[in-house]
Amino acid sequence: MSVRSVFGVPVAQGVRALGLAIGVSLTALAVPDAALALDKVVYGTASRQGVANASMFLAESMGYFREEGIDISTVQFDGTAVLLPQVANKSITIGYPIPDFVVISNDTGKDPLPLKFFYNVTRIYNWEIVVPANSPIRELKDLKDKKIGVNSLSTGNVPATRSMLREAGLQGGKDVELIPTPQGATAINALRTGRVDALNLFDVFHAEIEVYSGIPLRRIPIPEKYLALSGNSFAAHNDLFRDNPDLLKRFGRAYSKGMVACYSNPAGCIRNLWKMHPQTKPTSGEDAKNIADSSKILLANLRLKMPAGWPDKREFGGFTQIGWQTVLDVLVEAGTVKNRSIDLRKLYTNDFVPDFGKFNVDEVLARAKALP
Repeated sequence: MSVRSVFGVPVAQGVRALGLAIGVSLTALAVPDAALALDKVVYGTASRQGVANASMFLAESMGYFREEGIDISTVQFDGTAVLLPQVANKSITIGYPIPDFVVISNDTGKDPLPLKFFYNVTRIYNWEIVVPANSPIRELKDLKDKKIGVNSLSTGNVPATRSMLREAGLQGGKDVELIPTPQGATAINALRTGRVDALNLFDVFHAEIEVYSGIPLRRIPIPEKYLALSGNSFAAHNDLFRDNPDLLKRFGRAYSKGMVACYSNPAGCIRNLWKMHPQTKPTSGEDAKNIADSSKILLANLRLKMPAGWPDKREFGGFTQIGWQTVLDVLVEAGTVKNRSIDLRKLYTNDFVPDFGKFNVDEVLARAKALP
């Protein structure tokens, strides 16, 4: 498979920087564990360690993966474009990429990536358009002649933003201006000083603005079909679906347990995050306030991930057809994909959704409550 033909850019440089880490992980995985007969899973993520990953870390530390017969190790990559080739060549067992590049690889004349998604991690689209709470902007159409701060003009959510603005009768660059505004102090200052009228970043950062900067925000409603867009989700090589589909069920179930535990005890989840990854802990302030603040941010993120109707309904990880169709429509509209008839059903499955929730919720809640 030609990775260059899929993405249009070489990825060797990014992969080379991570080669040592992968080599160490795979060497460690070569050690047999005959007594427990665990499946070895190298999990690859394209996102940085932080609150948004806390459920995965808690599932690992509470032993949920081992209870599901999985010995997990994690390799972090600098973006989906670097991660996907590693899933495609099976160096990574299960990855956490965004769907867009897999759709692009199935366009006419491309080399399809031999991957399929099996667990939708973010049920509600997490790239929001926010304004200060006292802003007169209340709908997308109110953004006419305004400036929106985006992480960069090449960030993956920008085509979807342009598309929803067009549906509101606005054309980017003409009726509304997209301004590169990287997350962090730059974005906060731009919003505070009025250099931008709105921000189009993701849920965790917006929650951080509210908690740490004291700027109350209001989310601008976006059309329902865009809310169904998937962010980073779990995907694996097609061969794994054929050879060991039960592993995918068990992996998703372990993650679901971790998510339920975090949702029920966010403070314990945050303390576990800091213990496993000390660099994520704030370097100033009192622990009690930092835990309370981080818990608010964690819950804001988990509300987009937990099943609709929780706790009465417990269907974890399901994709929607409209979400995938919207991805394709956005990519075609942006000129990134030419074939409007890509068979999206080949790129994802909901077959394992019933298995992801097959666990004793009360037991998980009790263990979560007992977290230190």
